[in-house]
Amino acid sequence: IAAGPAATTGSPGATMGRSLLEAATYGESLRQLAHANPDILLSSNPQGNTCLHIACIHGHERFCREAIELNPTLLAAANRDGETPLLIAVTSGNVRLAALLLSCCHDRQQSSAILKQDRHGCNALHHAIRSGQGDLAQKLIRAEPGLSRAVNTSNESPMFIAVRRDLTGVFEELMRIPDSAHCGTRGYNALHAAVCNGNEGEIC
Repeated sequence: IAAGPAATTGSPGATMGRSLLEAATYGESLRQLAHANPDILLSSNPQGNTCLHIACIHGHERFCREAIELNPTLLAAANRDGETPLLIAVTSGNVRLAALLLSCCHDRQQSSAILKQDRHGCNALHHAIRSGQGDLAQKLIRAEPGLSRAVNTSNESPMFIAVRRDLTGVFEELMRIPDSAHCGTRGYNALHAAVCNGNEGEIC
C-alpha cells in the first residue's frame, strides 16, 4: 500500500502522509494525529484508499472504530476501484469487521455506502456470497434488501451466485424479497443454476 509523497496538508483529496499510513497499517491510535489536524483523515494514498480502507484490509477493528467516530463520512469514501471500506472488509475476508461497518452504516442511515458497487458491478452481497460467507450475506440482506436487486458487469445477481454456491439459507432470504434479481451469465437465471446443481429444494 504505497504512501506516495508526504502530505503537507490534511485537506480532502490530499495525499496520505507516512504517519497516518503507518497508523492504519499497524492499527495504532490516530486520535493524536486527528486532534492536530482533523482533515488528515480525508487524505488518501495513490490508489484512493483512506486510512479506513487500509485498516479494513488489515482487520484493525479498534482503529476502524476510532476513525468512524472521528469522521463518519469515511464510511462512504470510495477508492479508485469504487470500493468502500465495507467492500474492502468483505473482500479481505474480515467478516467480523465487515459486520461492524455494516452496523455503523445502518445506524447512520448511510444506505448508499452499503449499496455501493465496485468497478465490476459487485456489491458487498455479491462478494460475501461468492466467498461463502452465508451469515454475513444474510445480515447484509436484512440490513439493506436493495442489495438483492443489483447485477454485476457479468449480469450475475446475488441470487444466481447463491444458488451456484449452494447457499440455501441465503437463497431463502433472497426469495423473501419479491423483486430480487435472479439473472446470471449467458442468459441463465437462478432456476437454471438450481437445475444444473441438482438442488431439488430450490427448484420446487
